[in-house]
Amino acid sequence: MKLEGWKDAWVIFKKDVCSDRFYLIWNVLFMLYFGGMFSTMLYSVVHSDDAFHSLADCLMLVLIPMIGFYFSRRSFSYLREDSYTQMLWYYHTLPIPVRTIIKSRYLQLIAALLFNGTFFFGVIFVIFWLGGLDINLGPFQYIAFALTWIGYALLINGLYIYMELLNKGKTYFWLSCVLMLSVVVISVVITLLHGNLLKYTMDVSARYALLSPLMWGTLLVGALGAYGMGLQTMRKLNKRDLV
Repeated sequence: MKLEGWKDAWVIFKKDVCSDRFYLIWNVLFMLYFGGMFSTMLYSVVHSDDAFHSLADCLMLVLIPMIGFYFSRRSFSYLREDSYTQMLWYYHTLPIPVRTIIKSRYLQLIAALLFNGTFFFGVIFVIFWLGGLDINLGPFQYIAFALTWIGYALLINGLYIYMELLNKGKTYFWLSCVLMLSVVVISVVITLLHGNLLKYTMDVSARYALLSPLMWGTLLVGALGAYGMGLQTMRKLNKRDLV
């Protein structure tokens, strides 16, 4: 994606956020609830409660990409009204270049990861450290753990954006279901192989902190994957029939 168009993309991004600012309250509440719920799973994983290992992996793989979204009027109505296609058609009539639309969507992704990630991982930090619960991670080690999963969320959200902008609402819904089911299957396979992805990421983060090769690897793969999906989305969106 070329450098031009970022100013216009920023204008679109700010307009979308301002028009849906009420929904941000629900976003914060959901992240606080999600973080509080997951902190119990994390504690169980650390203290070798095998019953929660596969469930924790599954929840993390399925739900962590949600920090790349924020609740909006458009996201709630995409299945009923095909709101994403309507948005693209509206921007096309203005006209706004496809590359500007893609860039505004990626600005939204980055902002959501920062905003939601702060609340989600922040509430887990508060629960463990203020509650005096030991999960064998210091502050910098915990940051490495959080960034490892944010890299994964970045990659998966690149796929979601690709599906979101190139398909009708119902098709996007079913493709999302297939993607989530695939992730569930992956978590089951990891469990059958006697692995524990969540504990592994914690162990690597505890050992290397901000020098974690896993953290830098997931961030690099996530960034390159999201960038590549953005290029493919832009190329195909230029040819998409919005009627």
